[in-house]
Formats: sequence, C-alpha cells, structure tokens
Amino acid sequence: MRLLSTIMTVTALTACGSPREQMGANLADTPDQTQACVDAASAIEDKLRCIPGLELSEASVDPTLPDGIKQYNIQFAQPIDHQHSEQGLFKQNLVLLHRSDSEPMILQTSGYSIFGVRPTSIMNRFATNQIQIEHRFFSGSTPAVVDWSKLDIKQSADDFHHITEEFKKIYKQAWVGTGASKGGMTSVYHRYFYPNDLDGTVADVAPLSFSTNDERYIDFVENAGGQQYAACRAKFKSFQRSLLEHRDDILPMIQGTFTHLGSADIAFEHSVLESHFVFWQYSNPEDPDVGCAKIPENATAQVMLDFLNKVNSVSGYTDGELQGFFSYYFQAATQLGNPANVTSHLQDLRKYDFTIDQYTPKDISYSYSNESMHLVKEWAATQAAHIMFVYGEFDPWSAGAFPSGVRSNDMHLFTVKAGNHSANFSKLDLEQRTSAEQILARWLRKSPIADRPAPYRSRHRSDGLEDLEFKFLRSHKQLK
Repeated sequence: MRLLSTIMTVTALTACGSPREQMGANLADTPDQTQACVDAASAIEDKLRCIPGLELSEASVDPTLPDGIKQYNIQFAQPIDHQHSEQGLFKQNLVLLHRSDSEPMILQTSGYSIFGVRPTSIMNRFATNQIQIEHRFFSGSTPAVVDWSKLDIKQSADDFHHITEEFKKIYKQAWVGTGASKGGMTSVYHRYFYPNDLDGTVADVAPLSFSTNDERYIDFVENAGGQQYAACRAKFKSFQRSLLEHRDDILPMIQGTFTHLGSADIAFEHSVLESHFVFWQYSNPEDPDVGCAKIPENATAQVMLDFLNKVNSVSGYTDGELQGFFSYYFQAATQLGNPANVTSHLQDLRKYDFTIDQYTPKDISYSYSNESMHLVKEWAATQAAHIMFVYGEFDPWSAGAFPSGVRSNDMHLFTVKAGNHSANFSKLDLEQRTSAEQILARWLRKSPIADRPAPYRSRHRSDGLEDLEFKFLRSHKQLK
C-alpha cells in the first residue's frame, strides 16, 4: 500500500537560513534554545525545523484532506536505547497534519507502520491538528542493525514522550492520544510511563493479555453473540472440522511460500485454528458476505477454501506477509501476550503445534514475562486518569479489556453494540457518542464542530483513519 502521497522536499526554507540555523542550533540544543528558535519563527515550516533531529518534507496537496490542512512527512531522530543514547540513533517516521499551532493536537499511532494518512474521527469532529507515529522497529522506523532487546513498551513510551516534549514547544494547546488495537495499547503504555504528557487518551479495542496463550479469550469466543448466535457458533465449528477433514483436497489449491512456518500444511492448519476468533473480530454475524448464513455446509473443497480465505486467508501466513509483522510477534512473545484459540473440537484432526514462538524472527533469544502487563493492569485499575476505553460487543479482544479504573479519576468505558474490532467513539449510539464527545470536548478544551454537509461526512468522517487501518489489518488478517 502506498503510505504517503508524492513528497516534495522543502528546500527554499534553508536556502537563506532558517531561524534555527541562524541561531546555530544542532542536536545538542537545550530546550531553551529550541523554544527561542520556535518563538522567533513565523512559518510553521521554520518552527518545525527548530526541533533538533527533525528532517522535514512537505507532501503534495492531498485533495481528500479537509481544506486548510498541510501534510508534513517527518523523520525524527530517536535513541535506539533511551537509557544509553551513546548506542546511536534511528529515524522514526511521523506524519503531521497541520491546521494551526493555536489548535489542539491528536497524537495517533496504529502501533505498527503508518498504513495510510487520514484524519482520525477525533480530528474531524474537533478540527484539530494530528501527528501519526510509526512504532519503533516497524517499516522505515527501524535501526540499520536491529537489537530486539530494545523493542519493549518502555522504549516505545520514551519515543512518544520525546516527540510530545519537542512538539509541545510549537503546539501549546491540549493534547489527546489515541490508537486502535495495538495502537490503543501503545497509547495507554505511553500514559502509564508518562501520565502528565497528555490531557486525555482514547484507546479503542485495546486488549491486556497475561500469557502467550491467554484462555480468557476462549470463553468469549465460545459465547460470542449469546444464545441468539449459538447455532452460528456451532455451524462455524463444524465448518472448521470439515476444512481439516478435507485437508488433502484443499492443500493443492493453496499458493504461496511458507518457509518461515515450515509448510503450506502448517499455515493452512493455523489459519483454520484462528478462523473462529477472526470471524468475530473482523466480521459480523449478519454480514451478507461472510456472516452466519454464508458459512458453508456440505460444500466442495474449493467453496470451503474460498470462504476460509474471506475470513482468515491462508495467504496471511506466507513469508512475505509475516515478515512485515515480525516486530509485533516479538512483542507478543515477550511482553504483550497472545490469545488462546478454541480448538478442543479439532484435537483429533490437528497435526501441528501452534505457538506465538513460531511467528517470531528466527535465531534470536528472548523470554516472556507478564510482569509489565500486571503492573499496567494495577495502575489502570487504581491510579490511571483521563482515559476513555471503547470496545466492540462482538470483538473477542474485549475479553482482555483494560480495567475501567476509578470513575473519580475521569476514567470511562464505552461499548459499541454489535461492534467488532472496528469500534470507536464515532460508532457509539447517539446517547453514548454524545457523552464521549462531551468528555473529549473537556479534554481538548474545545467544542466539536457543527456537522458538515453530507459530501464532507462521506469523504472523511465515515471513512477516517480508524477505518483505513481496520481495513488494512483485516485484509492482511493480522490478529492485532
């Protein structure tokens, strides 16, 4: 996927010397020097160039962005190890959508790469600025030599803190962090380590797991949708059995290279094992294309494979697909944890193990600890403040929901009825959405804008950054 529009490097700003150059600024600038440079500059480009370690390009105008928004593609120097800066730097990719330095800022991340550039629902509703952050060790935000021990939630939070500190020298209004799924988790971890960086955090569909085979998710999938969808769940289990019973007929139809996992057979079995979880995560039981009514019964091998590929494609397990998510799998195998799947009905048909360790980079040493997750859980339940959690009623990741915390600490929990892993505040029913917007207005110190005409809503509000990221992850069938 093309991440950014064509880039036009901004060179005119430096030809005559920017305010930062005139002051002799460099990576060793003091905070006071940087602030003095920012205060002396007038154009936003000059202000940005005052920030030490920032390389700036301005993207060509994107007609899908709201009027008055400038897009800047940024590389920002970060220590590989924030506790030992002498170990060198790497460049972290950011995208700034700038409206005005007198408006609030939304700090957003997918927790992965930058899959595309669009305003979030919050930016659209409140007419703010926005910074998208690519997580360390994903895509272009990766050191030349990867030290996997430097990929943990503390180093990531340090990245976000560094960005927040520097950009606050320009953007002095309220700041709210947000992200969905792994992005929501990442936003909460930032808040855990640096509780005073932001005025609020909105974490969508963010799970908190405590083992690499967390069995809380089994109970959720076994009861997803309640009694109303009991027959659907039984039908899907029968479909999974039929897939494995027809393994020999299906395997010749599977295309791709599966060296990392070991074989197409292993990849096929894994896709079947995870398919029931993914069905509820990314779909909806009433979906006209992949809902309960479309689950194959007494079907041919081709029909069964076609439906499996719609729900949880085997192509998502190829070497090329897995490689782009090795950093996630490493985090899951060391700190973040992973869900257990409903497999008791398939035991007699299974041939292979299934662990998160099969998905991590080869030939590296690591171990799992849930200590950090338990510390975050205790903090969220007792000390955290100014966080809004949003979950989907049908989303299995809701089984790992963060504690909703102490209400007097301005902690909030919302659930999108019949929602899946695409749930966010804009999809709440009217009453809940109104409450969520009131909370956001208080944090941002700004009222939501009046509803735009229908063309604006269809172009932006109903297909915001959250929807783009959901569609990308769904198409790649990643579990986060």
